[in-house]
Amino acid sequence: MYMRRILPIIALLLLIFISACRNEESDLGGKWVESDLRNVLTDTCTVKMSTMLFDSVNTSGDSACQVGYYEDATWGKISASCYVEYTFANFTPDEGITYKYDSLTLTMLYNKEYLGDTLKPFRMKIYELKDNIELNTTSGYLYNTSYVAAKTELMSTVSINPKPNRGQKVEVRLSDDLGKIWLNKLLNSADEFTTQDKFRQYFKGLAFMPDESSDKSIMGFTVKDSSMYVTLYYHKVQETAEAQTVKFIPSSTLYFNKVKHDRTGTPLEEFNSKTNEIVSSKLKNLSFVQGLTGFYTKIEFPYLNNLLLQGEMVSIESATLYLYPVKDSYGTFSPLPSSLSLYTANENNVAGDAVTDQLGTSVQDGSLVVDNVLNKNTYYSFDLTSFLQTNLGAIGYDKQNLQLVLPSGKIASSYESVIFGDMKHSVSPVKALVRYKIYKSY
Repeated sequence: MYMRRILPIIALLLLIFISACRNEESDLGGKWVESDLRNVLTDTCTVKMSTMLFDSVNTSGDSACQVGYYEDATWGKISASCYVEYTFANFTPDEGITYKYDSLTLTMLYNKEYLGDTLKPFRMKIYELKDNIELNTTSGYLYNTSYVAAKTELMSTVSINPKPNRGQKVEVRLSDDLGKIWLNKLLNSADEFTTQDKFRQYFKGLAFMPDESSDKSIMGFTVKDSSMYVTLYYHKVQETAEAQTVKFIPSSTLYFNKVKHDRTGTPLEEFNSKTNEIVSSKLKNLSFVQGLTGFYTKIEFPYLNNLLLQGEMVSIESATLYLYPVKDSYGTFSPLPSSLSLYTANENNVAGDAVTDQLGTSVQDGSLVVDNVLNKNTYYSFDLTSFLQTNLGAIGYDKQNLQLVLPSGKIASSYESVIFGDMKHSVSPVKALVRYKIYKSY
C-alpha cells in the first residue's frame, strides 16, 4: 500500500523536473523518428543570469587613456581619470646661439572609444603628479582602483570639440611656466634631464581628470609614442628663425586608468566590497556588462541534468544561446559592443577557457545581429553545443558556468556596455535553443 501511494508522487515530481528544460506544448516539441529514439527541440531550457563585479580591473599597459564624467539613471555617476609617467628627453645646444621658448603642448589621438554626448564640448583638467606611479609590488600591475596623489594646483584646462569616430589627433596647449622652466634646464644641461630615474624624480607625470561641471561624456585616447605625448617648441634666435622641438613620450608601462563609480539610486547600488554577485531577479530581470567599471554577467543552466531523467540515454545534438540587449538601453550615446567574449568558469567563479565554436577551432565573438528597422530584434548568439555536452551529467566542482564579458582588449580600455533581459524580462528575454535525442523515453 505504501508503494502505491508514493509512486504517483514520484511521477509528479519527475514531470516538474523535466518541464524545466522542455515544453511539451511548444510548437518546437519532439517527434518520433523510430520506436526507441526521439528528437526534441526546445526553447524553454532554464537560463539563470546574474551580474557580477570584479574586485578590480588591471588597467596598466593597455595603450588607452579614458577621461571624463558620465551619469545616468542606470549606471550612476562614472568619473574616469588617467595617470601617465613620461620619459625624459634632452638636446645639446649650439654654442653662441640664443634660444627662445615658444610653447608646451599635449598631442592626443582619439581611440574611437567614448560614452555620452560627443556633439558637445569636452573638458578635462590636467595636474602634475605629486607622487611617482609605481607598479603593485605583488602583481606588477596597476588597477582601476589604484591611487596616486596629484598636486592641487591646476596646470591646464583642456576644452575641445570631440570627434572620436574620426580617430584624429588633437593638440592643446599646456602650462607656459612649466615649458620655460624645462627649456632653461635643457639649455643648462640640468642633472634632472640626464637619466630617466632623475627625470621621474623631478617630474613625476601628469594626471588627466574630468571636469564634472562640464557636459557629461567620457573620451578615450591612445597612449603610445604617437599620442598623449608632450612637445616643447622653441626656436633659435638668428637671421632665419629655425623652429625646434623636444618630445616627451609616455612610459610604456607606468600609466593606468582610474575609475570612481557612484551607484547610489541605481539598480546596481547594492554592489559593494561584500556583495559582488546579484541574481537578475533582484535587478528588475536585468543583467549588466561594462568594461572599466568591472561588471560582467554569469550564466548558468541549473536544471540541465533534468534532461537525463527523460530516458535511458540522452544526448545533446546542438545548442544556441540568444542574448537580447534591452531596447532603449543603447544608442548614439552608448553604442553596443561589436563583440563579446564568453568564458567557462568553475563553481568558485574562476575563469577558464574561452568558448570556441563546435569544432574548437575559433573563439566566438557573439555574432552580433543588429535590427536597424524595428530596433527590437538585435541579439548576440553563441554556439553552446560543446559546453552543454560537457556539462550534461556534471555535478559539484565539475559543473561549470559561463562568464560574459567584453573582449580582453576592451575590458581595461573601454566603457562599452550592454544590458540583457533574463527569461522573465517582458521585452528582451534570453533564450537557449537546445536540440537533443532521447533513447527509450521513460
